[in-house]
Amino acid sequence: MNRIQRIKNTYYAINILYNMGIMVFGGTLYLYMKSIHYSYADINLFLSIFWIVGFITEIPSGVIADTFGRKKTLISSCVIRSTGLFLLFFDWGNMIFLILSAVFTSLGESLRSGTVDSWMIDSIHEEEKDYPFEKVFSNNQVFGTTFSLLAGYVGAQVLGNIDLSYPVLAGAILLLCPMMVAVFFMKEPASRKQKQAGAKAIKNSFHMLAETMKDGFFFLKKDKGFFLICLSFLPLSLIVTGPFNQWQLFFQEGRQSLNTGYILIGVNLFSILGAYFSRKISALSDNKIYILIGSTLCNTLAIIMSVIVHNYLIAISVFFLHVMITASEEIIRYTFLNQNITNENRSTLLSFFNTLEAGTTVIALSLNGLISNLYGIGRAWVAMSVLSIMISIPVYLIVNKVLKRHGLAQEKKIVP
Repeated sequence: MNRIQRIKNTYYAINILYNMGIMVFGGTLYLYMKSIHYSYADINLFLSIFWIVGFITEIPSGVIADTFGRKKTLISSCVIRSTGLFLLFFDWGNMIFLILSAVFTSLGESLRSGTVDSWMIDSIHEEEKDYPFEKVFSNNQVFGTTFSLLAGYVGAQVLGNIDLSYPVLAGAILLLCPMMVAVFFMKEPASRKQKQAGAKAIKNSFHMLAETMKDGFFFLKKDKGFFLICLSFLPLSLIVTGPFNQWQLFFQEGRQSLNTGYILIGVNLFSILGAYFSRKISALSDNKIYILIGSTLCNTLAIIMSVIVHNYLIAISVFFLHVMITASEEIIRYTFLNQNITNENRSTLLSFFNTLEAGTTVIALSLNGLISNLYGIGRAWVAMSVLSIMISIPVYLIVNKVLKRHGLAQEKKIVP
C-alpha cells in the first residue's frame, strides 16, 4: 500500500468513526431533550449556544491546528466533544448542564472543523502536488454516510426505543475511537513538524500562533475573490437550518411510536445519492455559481412541498429530495472553496468560512425559533426558504460577475 493510500485510509477511518459518534444520537437528540422536560425555547437556546461558541472559536481553532499540529487538535476535539455528551447524558433538566454541554460539543466541533481535511490535503501534497481531491471528498461522503446510516438506525430504533438517553451515551463513547486512530496512524506532514522541543518549543509556539493569524487575515484582505466565494455560500444556511435541526420533531409530532430511525436511514441513503451525483452535477458546467443557483432553487421548492403536502409519505419523500440536493451541493461548494485557497494556512482559511457560516446559522436559528414558536415548524421552514431565495439569487449573480472579472468563477487546481 503506497503512502497516499495510507493517508486516505486514515482520513476515511477518522471521519467514519467521528460521524458515527455524532449520528448515533442524531435521530433522537431533540426528542431526548424534550423528554427530560426542556421546552422548545430551551432546545433553541442549546442550538444557539452551540453555534455562537462555534462562531467565536472557529478561526482560533483553525489557527491552533495550523500552529500546534492537526493531530493534537483532533485528539483534543474528541475528548472535549465526548465530555459534552457525557454532561448531556447525566442531565435531567439542569440548565447549567445544558449550557456546558452546548459549549463543550461546539468547541469540540470547532477543533475538528477543517483539521482532518487540511491534514489529508497537505500530507498528500507532499507526495503528489496536483492530486485530484474531488474524488476523495466524494468517497469520504459516501463511506461516512454509509456507516452513519448503521449508527443512526441502531441509535434511534434500537437504543432509543429502550431509553432515549442511550444514544447520547453511545455517542460519547464512539467519539473517543477516532482519537485512537489519530494516536497510532496520523502523522504530521514533514513541512509542518516542529523542529524544536521542550519549553523552548512551547514558548515559540505562541509566536507562531500570532504569525499564523496575521498571515491568514493578510491573505483574506488580499484575495477578495475567496472572501466573496465565502459570502455567496452563506444564504444556504437559511434553508437548511430548520429542516436539519427540526426534522425529527416535525415528522414525529402526533405519533406515538418512534420512527425517526427509519427516516434517518432515508436521510443517509439520499445523502449517499447526493454525494454520487455531485460529480455528475458538477460536470454540467465549469461555472459552479450557475450550478449552485439551480440547486438553491430546487432545494427551496423541495422544502416548501414537504410542508404543504398533507400526505405523510409524500412529504417525507420530498424531504429526502431536499437531503439529496443539499448533500450534492455541499460537496460542490466545499471542493470549489478548497480549489480557491492558495495559502499554506488552509485550516485558518477554512475556519474563517466556517465562522461566517456559524454566524449566519445563529441568525437563522433565532429567526427560525421565533417563527416556529409563533406559527409552527412547517411555516418557519417555508418562510426561511423564501427569505433565502430573496437573498441568495441576487448575491450569487453579483458574486459571479465579480469572480468572472477576476477569472475565479471556474474551477481551478489547488496550489499548495
